[in-house]
Amino acid sequence: MKSAILTIGDELLGGYTLDSNGAWIGRKLMDIGIRTIWKTSVGDIKGEIVEAMALAASKADIVICTGGLGPTRDDITMDAYCEFTGATLEMDEGYLELLRERFSRRGVDMPESNLNQGLVPDRGTIIPNSKGSARGLWCTVDGTWLCILPGVPTEMKSMMEETVLPELEQMSPNELIITNIRTTGVMESQLHDLLESAMEESAVNIAFLPGFSGVDLRLTAGDESAVAELASNIYDLAGKYIYAEDWVTLEQSVGESLREKGLMLALAESCTGGLLGDRITNVPGSSEYFAGSVICYSDKAKINLVGVKSETLKKYGAVSEETAAEMAAGVRKVFDADIGVSITGIAGPGGGTDEKPVGLTCFGLDDGEKPFTRSVQFYRDRRFNKELSAQTALNSVRLRITGRI
Repeated sequence: MKSAILTIGDELLGGYTLDSNGAWIGRKLMDIGIRTIWKTSVGDIKGEIVEAMALAASKADIVICTGGLGPTRDDITMDAYCEFTGATLEMDEGYLELLRERFSRRGVDMPESNLNQGLVPDRGTIIPNSKGSARGLWCTVDGTWLCILPGVPTEMKSMMEETVLPELEQMSPNELIITNIRTTGVMESQLHDLLESAMEESAVNIAFLPGFSGVDLRLTAGDESAVAELASNIYDLAGKYIYAEDWVTLEQSVGESLREKGLMLALAESCTGGLLGDRITNVPGSSEYFAGSVICYSDKAKINLVGVKSETLKKYGAVSEETAAEMAAGVRKVFDADIGVSITGIAGPGGGTDEKPVGLTCFGLDDGEKPFTRSVQFYRDRRFNKELSAQTALNSVRLRITGRI
């Protein structure tokens, strides 16, 4: 089965909001064997939404639209849905009363604009929204399955997972076997060369999906044994770079490994400003393996908070493997953790020298037995450097746990 995705909203076209919904929906559909062949974004203009719905329906068996179901004047997706399907809006008094009760429990009166969300077309099946007030709808139009959902990512995702995806799984023959293998610490070209012999010997389709933090490998075929065989060969050839399958994140994978081994992790972050700690604590249950983090941005903080020697800073500088080593050892002791990890670097765009250019980042890891340090030269983009630094430091924990460093 083929799908098309339509994301709606002026904020998408104006660049104020990134279209994360389209990417997420595409991945989820592919996981159940539905391939997305077309995707577009349109503004809050009813005629253009209707036109885009018609074009999408001409191309695909399934059309999923997100955005424009809120209570304000520019939320016109429901009107476009009615024009495209020939439906008429009716007031759902029962749902309206539920909305009033929700607002009452929060101690406020329901705004008049929310009355619009009590309107429901007389054609289609309602998709409940457990996280918001805007319900979705789906119906079949001339053989095409059309679905409209809110644009708020948390609401859209819960509605997809609770209602839409189970419905589509029943519709889809799911003739494809799909495996997603996640790697980090290796360039796409290097990974391609490592796997070239295995790919030549396999009939499985393999897609390289690079991102700033790593490369995903998507294996697709109708033969389950062929996919399993190629996956096994990939693990043999590139196992040291693989951290998970499906859509498990590196912080989830490392966290699970720490939990299984009963280890506690502590962080000393300088140039990343707490970014790695934020990633780790975004995982539910991270308190089981994460002791804490220190943002020691200044030299004074490095000395006072994690015990870096002033002599080390004077001799080698804040951005050095020597300082990173003392930061990692110091934070491990401060939190009485099993593993201490540190990051210190020149994020940019200024502050670099010929000896230590912008993007130079030093990492330390200390487990009380085998200290480890490393220096990496990243780029001139500040945010990019921070993200890469957090990924590299987290990957060093994975490599230590698996005995690779």
